[in-house]
Amino acid sequence: MSALPVSRPASAPGVIHGEGLALRPWDEGLVAQMAGWSERGFPYHAFDLGFLRDPVRARTELARARGDGPHRHFVACEGGTAVGRVSVNLRDRAGLYLWAVHVPPEHEGRGVCRRMLTALLGWLEREHPGPGFVLTSTAFSERAHRAYFALGFRIVETSWRHDRILADELWRAPRERRLAIRGHLRFHAGRWEVRTHLMTRPQRRRSFSSHA
Repeated sequence: MSALPVSRPASAPGVIHGEGLALRPWDEGLVAQMAGWSERGFPYHAFDLGFLRDPVRARTELARARGDGPHRHFVACEGGTAVGRVSVNLRDRAGLYLWAVHVPPEHEGRGVCRRMLTALLGWLEREHPGPGFVLTSTAFSERAHRAYFALGFRIVETSWRHDRILADELWRAPRERRLAIRGHLRFHAGRWEVRTHLMTRPQRRRSFSSHA
């Protein structure tokens, strides 16, 4: 992959260490590793990163991940090996919004999701005290929910939401593939919707004002 003329925003963090992991901002080498991750396919295909094998798409995504703005994008590494990824929106009205929480199949079973989020939440509590943490998750993502609950997240709202990527695949998926998540889907008002949880967790560190 050719070098990109991008620089890290001044407000972006360096490497976050914790829980046996290093959370690093995206770079070319990490993008190449993520392009080689195994893919889950339906119904988790929205997280698959096989498109990064296309050099043009890879350059576009790297520029986006390194660009200025409210979002911070991290790759969790054990040594030099990329084992997960996560992003956070620092300016969402609901709080510090976590998204793109992704551990590929070959790195499951070792607590990577929980450890990755523990390190990130600790950094956020130090550097961005005050706002609580927020995430959304499809109801069928039970493995991810175990990690979220272990970290103190709780479900505060469940609703039906149109997920364009999932819906596009549902039109093509045979009935037997839809059956695996049938309890979490409905066809409503001419489109597919998926049951979605809104989950929150308050910060655990107190922030002190100058008037305290």
